[in-house]
Amino acid sequence: MWVVGGLLLFYNPKTQYNNEIVLAAPRDIAPGPKDPYYISSIGMVWEPLIGVDANGQIAGVLASGWKGQNDNKDWVISLRQNVTFHDGSPFNADAVLKNVERWQNMKTKPSPFYTFNYKALYPGLTQIEKIDDYTVVFHLDKPDPVFPERLINFSSAMFNPNSYDMTTGDFINTDIGTGPFKIVDRQTNQYVVLQRNDQYYGEKAKSQFIRIRTIPSAETRYAALKAEEIYGVVDIGAMTPALSLELLGDSRFAMSKNRNTLNQVLTVNESRWPFSDSRMVKALSLAVDRDILLQQYFSGQAQPNINILNSLNPFSIDLPITYDMEKAKELSAEVLQGKRVQAKLLIPQYGLNRYSYKEVAQYLQYLYKELGIDISIVILDGSAFSKLSSQGNYDLSLGTMGLANYAPETIFNTYLADKGRMNTLYKVGYHDDEASMLLKKLDGLSTIEERIPVYDRLQVIGIEHPPTIILGSDLNALIYNQAKIKGYNALTYGVSLQTIEWR
Repeated sequence: MWVVGGLLLFYNPKTQYNNEIVLAAPRDIAPGPKDPYYISSIGMVWEPLIGVDANGQIAGVLASGWKGQNDNKDWVISLRQNVTFHDGSPFNADAVLKNVERWQNMKTKPSPFYTFNYKALYPGLTQIEKIDDYTVVFHLDKPDPVFPERLINFSSAMFNPNSYDMTTGDFINTDIGTGPFKIVDRQTNQYVVLQRNDQYYGEKAKSQFIRIRTIPSAETRYAALKAEEIYGVVDIGAMTPALSLELLGDSRFAMSKNRNTLNQVLTVNESRWPFSDSRMVKALSLAVDRDILLQQYFSGQAQPNINILNSLNPFSIDLPITYDMEKAKELSAEVLQGKRVQAKLLIPQYGLNRYSYKEVAQYLQYLYKELGIDISIVILDGSAFSKLSSQGNYDLSLGTMGLANYAPETIFNTYLADKGRMNTLYKVGYHDDEASMLLKKLDGLSTIEERIPVYDRLQVIGIEHPPTIILGSDLNALIYNQAKIKGYNALTYGVSLQTIEWR
């Protein structure tokens, strides 16, 4: 069902599968052959070597164990046995070697989930060696005590070597994974249909078919839930907080919550005055009462946080969250010296379909006026938003910060490094002498125990001299029709597809 001009238009797929359960996501979770993963991990089609459990704790998936050797420059990975890909071919050490060869050939590949960047994901990886059919060794040119944390989820997705072109990394068929579901039907930006993998080595999925539709509009997802054309929503920002509250007023619906790997962030272009002065960035952070912001505009779907390292990361530390408007005014006055400035705050349209970003922007507009900053809010489609951001043609923007894996260096290098992704892609202009020194120091530390004090200090630098302003940590809050389906449990990313079934 689509909402156009206030009218409901019924959605009729060409093929319906026996007793299929229909869900919806705000974006296409199966972008297809050109995407480095083909489909999001939400689809449970492929599996990683290492993942996380329902509570976000690191756990082996296709890896049954791992051990660091030679000052953590060599990592021995034991593989799960008796596992097959969807076409029946075996998962073994040869398959892992072929996947690593694909990584090396792809180098970089964009994705709406997590961009694949070989050098950033596996720094120092020189080669992979097969010891036997179910043991491999990753050889590094420097110590890396958090190499297993680097391999979490998307970072170690294992695909059937028969399913991709080794040169480009593009997929050539859909027999891609080892997971509890396989792809049987897909239309770009419309839907993907998943079928239970009856040869799965683990617990079999409860439902034979699950269809996940792509419905970008939050209002249309809301209407489809009410009309029982879909029975649940998945993915980040699956339902806006305001519409979630309305749905929960109907006894048919319930919400499953879990912690999430995302932070809600206000990106600041620190290459432009007055934001090039770290006192002004600190003022922007101090002026925000995060409790009020998240209660009012996220309706319990986010928690206050100020740390660039999401709370799910095992190395995250608790940092004090300070709201002090008077101090914010004092810092702003020192920088502006009586002047008022105009600032442009960008919001991507897709963000409005997931979160209450317009209301958040208006709240910030009101707050920052007291600091001498007059904000104009600019809403852009995704491509225009990306273009202006990459040109550095903005002052502020709202968005999310994902946690691609659990290695703290991934986030630290992205946000604190001079040549980090935020500086190179979004022209943020961040530099901190101490952070730069500490990031270089990490390379020479071979144990986690040696690295933890550095991790802790870098997190503190993240609030003393913010590279971006963290507003809160997202919750994975998923609405579903409890009257019709059960087993709908939010994970830290996605939902427990394998336990969903009709009542």
